[in-house]
Amino acid sequence: MLEVYLFVEPLGTKCMRCENDVLKLDNTLDGTVQYQFIPLLNMQTITNTLDAYGLNSHDLKLRNNAADTLFQIIMDYKAALFQGRKKGRAFLLHMQRHLVCDHHEYSLSLTKKIAQMAKLDLEMFTEDRTSKLARQAFTTDQKMATEMGVSKPSSAVVFDANNSDDGVLIDNFDYQTLVDICTNKTEALQKSAQDFVNFYQHQSNPNLHIL
Repeated sequence: MLEVYLFVEPLGTKCMRCENDVLKLDNTLDGTVQYQFIPLLNMQTITNTLDAYGLNSHDLKLRNNAADTLFQIIMDYKAALFQGRKKGRAFLLHMQRHLVCDHHEYSLSLTKKIAQMAKLDLEMFTEDRTSKLARQAFTTDQKMATEMGVSKPSSAVVFDANNSDDGVLIDNFDYQTLVDICTNKTEALQKSAQDFVNFYQHQSNPNLHIL
């Protein structure tokens, strides 16, 4: 079994398209691949967000405001995850569609509306989104990204569940490759993380790093 950590930008259009592709696999994975979306919050994702909205990425006040909003969006996502990964992923995608595609302004009322769309327990979600536990989960994710050498979105780390000490970092990960692997269900490709990497390198020759 492979474990794939997908490091994403909370409001990135590219990441949103990739996440949608991966979510389509829910009914076909059959336990061969497990995956998690890990939102990144760092200087790069803040800059990318401001650039995407046509804002001055060098303006300190704008950067602080963007950082605060991105942080709370991630806290919302972590709170949603406490009610199950599938609901958490649905919440994140609904949020991205409303903010990125439909250009809604982030607010508490919008957050609650999306929580209901994702079929979350609203009372529990409202409490969890500002909880110490959600903050700890956020800190753990960012620490994991640092330890794995991930600094930019659209990166993936692939582990073989039978040998979790070794992993492979793939920069500029093309999620369609994951779709192909899972859809084809080729045993040789799903045997280990190294088989995954060998196939991926043959397909698109990305920058690969052994962790």
